Amino acid sequence: MLNFSRRISIDNALIMLILLIGAVLRCYRLTDIPFTYDEFSAITRTQFSSFHELIENGIIIDGHPAGVQVFLFYLTKLFGVSGVVLKTPFILCGLISVWLIYLIGKDWFNATVGLVAASFLSFLQFPVMYSQIARPYASGLCFVLLLVYFWTRIIFHPQRKYYLNLAGYIISGALCAYNHHFSMLFAAMVGITGLFYCTRDWMRHYITAGIIIILLYLPHLRILLFQMGIGGIEGWLSKPRYDFIVDFIRYIFHFSVYIYLLIIVLVSLALYWYEDFPRYRKKFFLISVTWFLVPYLIGFFYSMYRSAVLQYSVLIFSFPFLLFVLFGLFKTEKALHKIILITLIAVIVIPSLILERRHYTIFYNSPFSEIVRESQKATVEAGASDCLVLLDTKKEINQYYLDKYDFSQLPVHYFQDIAGKQSIIPFLDTVRTDYVALGSINCEIYAQVNEKFPFLVKHHTYSGGDFYLFSKIKPAKIITEYFYEVNNGFEPSLPEWGWVDETKCSDSLPVDGKRSYLNDSGAEFSPTFSKSLRSMIHAESDVIDVSADMKLPMVFPGAWLVITVTSDGKILKWISVAVNDFIKPGQQGRIYQSLRLSDVEFRHHRLMFNTYIWNPTKSNYVLDNFRVRVRSGNPIVYGLYREVGM
Repeated sequence: MLNFSRRISIDNALIMLILLIGAVLRCYRLTDIPFTYDEFSAITRTQFSSFHELIENGIIIDGHPAGVQVFLFYLTKLFGVSGVVLKTPFILCGLISVWLIYLIGKDWFNATVGLVAASFLSFLQFPVMYSQIARPYASGLCFVLLLVYFWTRIIFHPQRKYYLNLAGYIISGALCAYNHHFSMLFAAMVGITGLFYCTRDWMRHYITAGIIIILLYLPHLRILLFQMGIGGIEGWLSKPRYDFIVDFIRYIFHFSVYIYLLIIVLVSLALYWYEDFPRYRKKFFLISVTWFLVPYLIGFFYSMYRSAVLQYSVLIFSFPFLLFVLFGLFKTEKALHKIILITLIAVIVIPSLILERRHYTIFYNSPFSEIVRESQKATVEAGASDCLVLLDTKKEINQYYLDKYDFSQLPVHYFQDIAGKQSIIPFLDTVRTDYVALGSINCEIYAQVNEKFPFLVKHHTYSGGDFYLFSKIKPAKIITEYFYEVNNGFEPSLPEWGWVDETKCSDSLPVDGKRSYLNDSGAEFSPTFSKSLRSMIHAESDVIDVSADMKLPMVFPGAWLVITVTSDGKILKWISVAVNDFIKPGQQGRIYQSLRLSDVEFRHHRLMFNTYIWNPTKSNYVLDNFRVRVRSGNPIVYGLYREVGM
């Protein structure tokens, strides 16, 4: 009895310590945790005067179930838009999830498995970050684990408070359905699994509980059917590669060789201390494998053959069961072993979170807030009358931070408000300041600003965006980001553009210099710049800026400046910009296009960069100064989801 009590007290002390550390990791600088783009989208969709308007204009068009959005709607009505208020419930959900995975692991396997799984769920960036985001991921993780906890009670321990646990199963199942489509999918999978394990004596109650969950969901059915008709989110989410699951596992374990080695050590220790499980325990290992793989496979094939929905975040609901697959073999119950294991996990995973993933630097420095701060600093240093602030971001998001920091007097111009779809050159021609502070979540207008303000004074990088300070005045210290440049003035044409008919390099209508390329024979494609991509760049985060001068006839139906990246002739990336967005018929001007190489898949071989003018109507035009430049980009633009360089 003494040993049993001592083991219980050690288990309680360890899980309390794990929860305490998890709370510190999630609540560190709580007031400084920024809102993500998705959170701002959700906040924007709470600004309705009635529940009916919320459903029709804020939920049905979104693609997510109503649960979290309704919760945020009433939370903001009661307490306003506050980071602490909105994020705290989800942080609590994340911590409750740590407690629940411990209880489930302890019941399914033993306390050691529960503690190891709880440690990873408490310390890894994947669950930590999503606990700090007011979206349906931490809440869904909590509801899923709550469902599994009650499901375990009613299926395998029906003699203990059966009807209370059945009520918990029904409520948590309905919460899963209203939270997220993937948490609903997981709840359905759990329900179906129970049919194979529920005894005949309790089957009628179990099926009735499933019917009640479905009935509770019926008011939401109209929204579900409408959202399924909309499809996925392929406007910005691409279809998954076949090695998606490998990238996901690398991501959740921090892309860290130290954590990979830790897992190898833990599995080795589990095998070393292994004793054969009782037969009834083995089914939980099989259930864990199934519950981790099935949501992934459904999401993968749905994304491949219907519409893209698979991304890392939606696998958070099944992620805990991967931990059971990896660490479910632990059989040791010795207190010293548990202390060693939890200590080992903590001293490797937590420093990896802070140093390798740089979580509190990258995640906490939101581009939306930091761009506003840096713009304010630049105007103070240069003088408000001598510094223009240009933001190529979401206007409503930056306005939130302008109000929060009381920067309402900041002279802000938004790219989306400037006339013209793409070109800001006419606007920049009217600017009389010596400095431009540019905040951008895109890479396209850098080259245009740099044309008029040729000196780069500052460049700060964030996950999702950049801040630049450009100047007309040459500073004492110049930041030079361009390291490769080739400019075809067709005097004569340069070899990177391949063979060009020199008879078309005419001096009759020069745009610049003595000669220009005259497309007067109805050609569909201009001379094409083509070069090995890797020979042009320093890093896979670089940016390639392309520009060209064109003179258009009075009637010009349209053409496009195209950039492609190919591998053995297969197009991997294709982007274009309309010539008429920059130059009107009968006029001459310069067109711009940029490619962020972070958006290119570098795993392919023999990558070629190509750019040309595509002229499907075969209209005449004059082309000159076809320029390709490469500059250093933002190495952490996708740092929250990809490997971060040290």
